[in-house]
Amino acid sequence: MVESARPASTYVAVAGLLVFGTITSLLAKIVYELDGPDRSGVNKLFRKPWMMTTIMFIGMSFCIPIAYAEAFWQRRKQRKENDGAHAPLLNGTTEEEKSSRSRFQFLLLAIPTVFDLIATVLMNIGLLSVTASVYQMMRGAEMLFAAVFAVLFLHRRLNKFHLLGILCCVVGIALVGMSSLLSGEGSAQVDVSPSKMLLGMGLIVASQAVQAAQITFEDYFMADLAIEPLQIVGWEGIFGTSFMVAILLPIVSVTPGLDGSGFHEDTLETLHMLFNSGPLLTVILIDMAALLMYNFSGMCVTGGLGAVFRTVLETMRTLFVWLVDLLLFYTPLGLGKLGESWSNWSFLQAAGFLVLVTGTLVYGKGDKLEAKREGLLEAGEERIFAPVATAVPGDTQPSAVPGQRRSSVGTAPIAMRATPGSLKSTMNMMSFSSSYRGGRSVPGQSRDTGLDG
Repeated sequence: MVESARPASTYVAVAGLLVFGTITSLLAKIVYELDGPDRSGVNKLFRKPWMMTTIMFIGMSFCIPIAYAEAFWQRRKQRKENDGAHAPLLNGTTEEEKSSRSRFQFLLLAIPTVFDLIATVLMNIGLLSVTASVYQMMRGAEMLFAAVFAVLFLHRRLNKFHLLGILCCVVGIALVGMSSLLSGEGSAQVDVSPSKMLLGMGLIVASQAVQAAQITFEDYFMADLAIEPLQIVGWEGIFGTSFMVAILLPIVSVTPGLDGSGFHEDTLETLHMLFNSGPLLTVILIDMAALLMYNFSGMCVTGGLGAVFRTVLETMRTLFVWLVDLLLFYTPLGLGKLGESWSNWSFLQAAGFLVLVTGTLVYGKGDKLEAKREGLLEAGEERIFAPVATAVPGDTQPSAVPGQRRSSVGTAPIAMRATPGSLKSTMNMMSFSSSYRGGRSVPGQSRDTGLDG
């Protein structure tokens, strides 16, 4: 039976997802509007998309200690319940074989990390030329590419609701992009030409194609990955940080171009600006902490309330980002240089946002229809896509298991195939993930993946 009252921790997780998710999206743009002293002592804007990508991966890495602390307490609790007895390994697997398989799975995470890295760099460069609200809404393009790739490479089929949802997605993105070009507002501190704005939006859309490719890869090659969700996020953070520090940051430091253009970035100057500007360093540290809390809250929400509810919250987060951006512009909170204004073209952006939300809901209806056709969704049954293998702290409900669905009519959990992409939280308006069809996933459904990546 469905419980009439939910624990307080569930509401805390919902509030955390909205608050920290909004903060991460806003700070991603705000940091570009702040300045700091370069090595010659002259103040300049901190337009450093490559370093911001590194910051994101560092924030993801902090999931590792939480994940292992959680696993430690779970093992301790299990040993206490079993009076110190060790649970037998399945299928006669030895400890050595289990350890070797685990190491291989962790190394396999380096591949989706590369996808995530490319997508995040493209998004951060694109964000230089558009406002935070437009950036957030343009990321709805992931649904379109996820569906296309799933049809082309995974041989899925789309029903009429899927097609209508995709159409709404295209129309909504077109309206949002048009409103941005007509308003001419891309940055509160820098004049952005229409061509740069168009390029920025193109890079953001392209980044969603890369993330959709990541989903497709994970669905095909990594669907049976037996790693806890927080560990997945944490290890992708470690791999991503290593790639950035050891390879990409040195390369962009010597690449020809203007600093802050997205192609060249002086890493030594970046570090000098950070450690000689209190506001900049504070914003960066808050951003990393918010990324960590957002991911943890998002996983708790999906585990306790399901992916559909998570998608609704992500849509609300996009609205909050826009509202707070307007608040920063029209109040002293923005210090006269943050946020975005409301123009006559903002009504067109609002219309685009509503069309995007409608497309999300319609596409979800298509997933539900496919699930019913495949017999995966019975009357009164609730699907839970749980990216956390343990209950939320303080939650009295049984622990959720990744990739299982839980029935409200007392039926036993049915094992389903979950992709790593369905376990990692991103900054998307819609958290795209897999929706399950006979053990395989349907393209484009809510993805809990990049922690706000």
